[in-house]
Amino acid sequence: MKSHLILASLFLLLIACSSKEPKTEEASTLSSAVTNSNTPTEEAVETSSSKAQHQQWDGFYFYDIYMGSIIVIHQGKYYNFARKESKSFYKDFEYDIDFELNKDGFIPIVRKYYLDRNDELQSKETILYDTQPIQEGGKTTALQCRGYDYQPLGSFGAYLDAISTTRSAVVADLKANSKHQEDSVIEKALNDPNFIAKSGMTEAPLRGEAMEFWQLLANIIEAK
Repeated sequence: MKSHLILASLFLLLIACSSKEPKTEEASTLSSAVTNSNTPTEEAVETSSSKAQHQQWDGFYFYDIYMGSIIVIHQGKYYNFARKESKSFYKDFEYDIDFELNKDGFIPIVRKYYLDRNDELQSKETILYDTQPIQEGGKTTALQCRGYDYQPLGSFGAYLDAISTTRSAVVADLKANSKHQEDSVIEKALNDPNFIAKSGMTEAPLRGEAMEFWQLLANIIEAK
């Protein structure tokens, strides 16, 4: 009789132990999930921090040499634009840049985009240091590139004021070639500080067709 009782007790003890295992497993899984859930947050903070560091140099920089030369830094990329005639310009070069200045204070260019012999877009890793931001009070006041100082311009209208083409000429072209006729709307677009993103200039094909000034202005007006 005692042997039966002992066997029954052992059987109940075995059931009790086995019923605890899934809970231990579940607790372990939850602990792992909590640990893993922290990783994306940390990565997001790093990315955000790097982006904030990089945005110190974002902007439109102009140097009036011959027909005019432009550097645009926007969302991790570095662009060169060149004037074409008097009413347009085109994208001449495009690069990827690193998030931190090198030890000498230059912006590290890390990838170059170019057209091959078949006019197809290609890219390759490259290292180039030729552009240095000049900063005062945490703001970039100029870019020095190959011996020239490029001054930041805060609007598309400011760029038109800095070159031979006048605002009135571009506004006349806009009215002649688009539906936009309201002076107050056009003036607002000319002074829009977010004109780089809204104009779509960085999305133009590399060394493709020139971008007419009036079309860029129309893009700014139509951007949401």
